[in-house]
Amino acid sequence: MAISTSETSAVPPNQWWRGLILVLLATLFLSIQNVLVRIVQYNGKYPLKILGGLIPSTVYVEADPTNPLQVPLLVLLVRIAFVVPLLWSVLPVLRPGAGEQAISVLRGYNPRLLIKVIAAGVLLFLSQTGTYLAVSIVGPATALTVFFIYPVITTLLAWKLFGDRPSWKQWVAIGLIIGGCTWVLFSTIPGAKFSSDLVGVIAAAFAGIVFALEGIIAQSCFNKINPATFTGLIFTVEFVVLLIVCVAFIHIHLSQGLIVMGLLLCFATLLGYLFNNFGIKSIGAASTAIIGSSGPAVTAILAVLILNDKTPSWEAIILVTVGVVLMNLEKINKKPVVVTEE
Repeated sequence: MAISTSETSAVPPNQWWRGLILVLLATLFLSIQNVLVRIVQYNGKYPLKILGGLIPSTVYVEADPTNPLQVPLLVLLVRIAFVVPLLWSVLPVLRPGAGEQAISVLRGYNPRLLIKVIAAGVLLFLSQTGTYLAVSIVGPATALTVFFIYPVITTLLAWKLFGDRPSWKQWVAIGLIIGGCTWVLFSTIPGAKFSSDLVGVIAAAFAGIVFALEGIIAQSCFNKINPATFTGLIFTVEFVVLLIVCVAFIHIHLSQGLIVMGLLLCFATLLGYLFNNFGIKSIGAASTAIIGSSGPAVTAILAVLILNDKTPSWEAIILVTVGVVLMNLEKINKKPVVVTEE
């Protein structure tokens, strides 16, 4: 989810440590969300060993061999069904006037803005569907590492659309991220499972590319709409699209366990975003983004500790993480591009 950058020039030590803890908590909860997605979508022949077998695993959604998207779509639908109402109950408190602004947008006072909001919501749906599919196939560590190709796409699109030419440091970062993703591609596809794992890696890359497109649209909207309102609207659009797709194309069977897992996913998502926003308020968006760049590494560590899951080589994770950190460090020294709507 795109956020606007604002920095604090001098942050008191106590505020810095508070912000650091908040952003680390945000990264932790968002990484836990990815692990939960793996657990709730698991349909393997053998039980998933959660914490070395201390917690028994179960099948929350029966897989349909003819429709590989059924499980990801249904899990995503249950999660978003909890996220949207909770998000709109929190937004007016965090951002007074968010509800009124959302109503104005939906009434079409600015048709171009409304179209952009709808497009961003559809892209968010495609991105999260691709992410969930990738997690179900190659696991959260591999999926999230490849997903983080999105800063490369965002930087290149910003250059093409807004004239924001990358610096040499950003080109180095782009090389590191692409190198890490390529390393993942060749290190996680053994011969016997080539086709299956390849689909997962492609799904993760697709999710990252589409997420970058959503971020570019968001960047072009923030001079017309509050980012918090924009977030609520695109999640709402995603929910509507999910309902239409799920009713039309998949068999919906809701078990009690799936509903509970959907609620846990919802809380992990909201807590991650809330802690992230409070962290931005304390130490600035750039510092928050740099710390949050540890997402792939944290996800990989949790996947190993909790699920004993397969991971790409740690070299690939380090390459991607260093690349994203370098990309965000360079953004601190560059003036943000102001996007005006024609």
